[in-house]
Amino acid sequence: MTDVDLLREEIKELEDQIFRLKGSMNRADNGVKLHKLAVITRLRDRCNRSLAALEKRGAAA
Repeated sequence: MTDVDLLREEIKELEDQIFRLKGSMNRADNGVKLHKLAVITRLRDRCNRSLAALEKRGAAA
């Protein structure tokens, strides 16, 4: 597997985690899930930026 494939797989897993977290949230949640959601979302966004950079570098080569 290439780095691009691994990043796409990781992004998919992070998106699945985000979906599950959003689905399990209730009004009574105390913010722990919101914090975890924010952390996972930031990580997914960094992975997306890395993927874009790798694809751009691959297209330029």
